Amino acid sequence: VWAKGGEGGIETAKEVIRLCEEESNENFEFSYEVDKPLKEKIETIAKRIYGAGNVTYSKAASDELANLEKLGFGNVPI
Repeated sequence: VWAKGGEGGIETAKEVIRLCEEESNENFEFSYEVDKPLKEKIETIAKRIYGAGNVTYSKAASDELANLEKLGFGNVPI
C-alpha cells in the first residue's frame, strides 16, 4: 500500500468490504471488553494487535479521555 499510495490499497479494501458483507459474522468479537474504560481499550489494542509493551499518555490525551468518559463516550467502540 505504501509504495503505490491509495491505489495500493484497493485490493485490500475490496477484500475488507467483501468480508464485512458476508452474512456469517457470528465469530466476530472485539479485541477488548466493550464496557472497559477508554484507556484500557486503547492499551488492549496496542498490546494485542500492535505488540506494544505499554502505552504512555500525555497529560492532554489523558485529560481528553477522562472528559470523553464524563460526556458518556466511554462505552464507544474503538
